[in-house]
Amino acid sequence: MNANNVTKTNMPETTKINNTNTTMNQKRIDFLKNLKTLRMGLNGVNKNLNGYGYKYQDFNEIVREVKNVIREHDLDIDFVQYPTTKSIDGNLVDFVTTTFYSPASGYEHSFDTSTHIKELKSLGVKSQNTWS
Repeated sequence: MNANNVTKTNMPETTKINNTNTTMNQKRIDFLKNLKTLRMGLNGVNKNLNGYGYKYQDFNEIVREVKNVIREHDLDIDFVQYPTTKSIDGNLVDFVTTTFYSPASGYEHSFDTSTHIKELKSLGVKSQNTWS
């Protein structure tokens, strides 16, 4: 095989990060290491607030905790979230798309979390204010 027959898809894509040539494979490895450090640094979701038959934690508290771990470990990782709607089998379904990315390399990974509720039923309980 001579050099003229080598296609671009067989060559690793390289870019310079901090004056070092980095392949896409290395970007992925570095990203996953940062993501692991982030995951290991989180204590877990503290389910201390009551909802309707379930417990949850305030979303802003979760975001603050994630950002604190990123800062504390000086990780090359950040994230964005945005709401979106997709058509699945002709039905519109609401999602939150979360994208984790490396600001230095541009490597990213996205996933969707469904926020769709098929049917909302009343529990038959009305809210009351009781004043003493």
